[in-house]
Amino acid sequence: MLITFESEVVSVDKEFGAGKVDAVHPSASIVAENPVAVVERTVAKKGTQDAAKAYLNFLYSDEGQEIAAQHAIRPSNPAILKKYAATFKPIALFTVEDYFGSPAEAQKVHFNDGGQFDRLYTVK
Repeated sequence: MLITFESEVVSVDKEFGAGKVDAVHPSASIVAENPVAVVERTVAKKGTQDAAKAYLNFLYSDEGQEIAAQHAIRPSNPAILKKYAATFKPIALFTVEDYFGSPAEAQKVHFNDGGQFDRLYTVK
Protein backbone atom coordinates (compact mmCIF):
# COMPACT_ATOMS: atom_id res chain seq x y z
CA MET A 1 0.00 0.00 0.00
CA LEU A 2 1.16 3.52 -0.81
CA ILE A 3 -0.43 6.71 0.46
CA THR A 4 0.46 9.54 -1.87
CA PHE A 5 -0.73 12.67 -3.64
CA GLU A 6 -3.41 12.25 -6.29
CA SER A 7 -1.04 13.60 -8.95
CA GLU A 8 1.14 10.54 -8.34
CA VAL A 9 -1.79 8.24 -9.19
CA VAL A 10 -1.97 9.88 -12.61
CA SER A 11 1.80 9.40 -13.03
CA VAL A 12 1.53 5.71 -12.13
CA ASP A 13 -1.31 5.25 -14.61
CA LYS A 14 0.78 6.89 -17.33
CA GLU A 15 3.82 4.75 -16.55
CA PHE A 16 2.14 1.36 -16.08
CA GLY A 17 -1.14 1.85 -17.93
CA ALA A 18 -4.52 2.94 -16.66
CA GLY A 19 -6.13 0.35 -14.42
CA LYS A 20 -2.94 -1.67 -13.83
CA VAL A 21 -2.70 -0.41 -10.26
CA ASP A 22 -5.72 -0.17 -7.99
CA ALA A 23 -6.21 3.33 -6.62
CA VAL A 24 -8.53 4.13 -3.76
CA HIS A 25 -9.70 7.73 -3.60
CA PRO A 26 -10.95 8.88 -0.21
CA SER A 27 -14.20 10.80 0.12
CA ALA A 28 -12.40 13.34 2.33
CA SER A 29 -8.78 14.41 2.57
CA ILE A 30 -6.56 17.04 4.08
CA VAL A 31 -5.51 19.99 1.96
CA ALA A 32 -1.87 19.39 1.02
CA GLU A 33 -0.57 22.48 -0.72
CA ASN A 34 2.92 22.76 -2.11
CA PRO A 35 4.62 25.53 -0.12
CA VAL A 36 6.12 28.36 -2.15
CA ALA A 37 7.95 31.47 -1.02
CA VAL A 38 10.22 34.21 -2.21
CA VAL A 39 13.48 33.91 -0.26
CA GLU A 40 14.47 37.55 0.21
CA ARG A 41 18.18 36.92 0.82
CA THR A 42 18.52 34.79 -2.30
CA VAL A 43 16.60 37.08 -4.65
CA ALA A 44 18.50 40.11 -3.33
CA LYS A 45 21.82 38.36 -3.97
CA LYS A 46 20.83 37.26 -7.48
CA GLY A 47 18.77 40.31 -8.44
CA THR A 48 15.72 38.16 -9.21
CA GLN A 49 13.13 39.58 -6.81
CA ASP A 50 10.76 40.83 -9.54
CA ALA A 51 10.92 37.53 -11.44
CA ALA A 52 10.41 35.49 -8.27
CA LYS A 53 7.38 37.52 -7.20
CA ALA A 54 5.93 37.37 -10.73
CA TYR A 55 6.32 33.56 -10.72
CA LEU A 56 4.70 33.28 -7.30
CA ASN A 57 1.74 35.36 -8.47
CA PHE A 58 1.52 33.35 -11.71
CA LEU A 59 1.08 30.08 -9.81
CA TYR A 60 -2.32 31.21 -8.56
CA SER A 61 -3.47 32.90 -11.76
CA ASP A 62 -6.00 31.18 -14.02
CA GLU A 63 -3.23 30.31 -16.47
CA GLY A 64 -1.03 28.87 -13.73
CA GLN A 65 -3.92 26.86 -12.33
CA GLU A 66 -4.69 25.53 -15.82
CA ILE A 67 -1.09 24.32 -16.20
CA ALA A 68 -1.22 22.72 -12.75
CA ALA A 69 -4.42 20.87 -13.66
CA GLN A 70 -2.84 19.62 -16.89
CA HIS A 71 -0.16 18.02 -14.70
CA ALA A 72 -2.68 16.46 -12.29
CA ILE A 73 -2.11 19.00 -9.52
CA ARG A 74 -5.51 19.88 -8.08
CA PRO A 75 -6.31 23.50 -8.95
CA SER A 76 -7.76 25.79 -6.30
CA ASN A 77 -9.88 27.61 -8.90
CA PRO A 78 -13.35 25.93 -8.87
CA ALA A 79 -14.02 26.59 -12.57
CA ILE A 80 -10.73 24.97 -13.62
CA LEU A 81 -11.32 22.08 -11.21
CA LYS A 82 -14.71 21.51 -12.86
CA LYS A 83 -13.11 21.56 -16.32
CA TYR A 84 -10.80 18.72 -15.23
CA ALA A 85 -13.46 16.71 -13.39
CA ALA A 86 -12.34 13.51 -15.14
CA THR A 87 -8.88 13.86 -13.56
CA PHE A 88 -9.93 14.90 -10.07
CA LYS A 89 -12.35 12.78 -8.09
CA PRO A 90 -14.79 14.66 -5.85
CA ILE A 91 -13.14 14.94 -2.45
CA ALA A 92 -14.29 16.96 0.56
CA LEU A 93 -11.16 18.85 1.58
CA PHE A 94 -10.33 20.04 5.09
CA THR A 95 -7.39 21.82 6.68
CA VAL A 96 -5.25 20.92 9.68
CA GLU A 97 -6.88 23.77 11.58
CA ASP A 98 -10.38 22.40 10.87
CA TYR A 99 -9.80 19.25 12.94
CA PHE A 100 -6.43 19.31 14.65
CA GLY A 101 -5.88 22.87 15.87
CA SER A 102 -2.59 24.29 14.69
CA PRO A 103 0.01 22.47 12.60
CA ALA A 104 2.29 22.51 15.67
CA GLU A 105 -0.38 20.83 17.81
CA ALA A 106 -1.07 18.22 15.12
CA GLN A 107 2.67 17.49 14.90
CA LYS A 108 2.93 17.08 18.67
CA VAL A 109 -0.11 14.81 19.06
CA HIS A 110 0.21 12.72 15.92
CA PHE A 111 3.81 12.64 14.69
CA ASN A 112 6.27 13.34 17.51
CA ASP A 113 7.91 10.31 19.12
CA GLY A 114 5.25 8.35 20.97
CA GLY A 115 2.43 10.10 19.12
CA GLN A 116 -0.60 8.57 17.45
CA PHE A 117 1.33 7.54 14.31
CA ASP A 118 3.81 5.54 16.42
CA ARG A 119 0.93 3.82 18.20
CA LEU A 120 -0.64 2.78 14.90
CA TYR A 121 2.58 1.81 13.16
CA THR A 122 4.34 -0.12 15.92
CA VAL A 123 4.50 -3.85 15.27
CA LYS A 124 3.10 -5.81 18.22
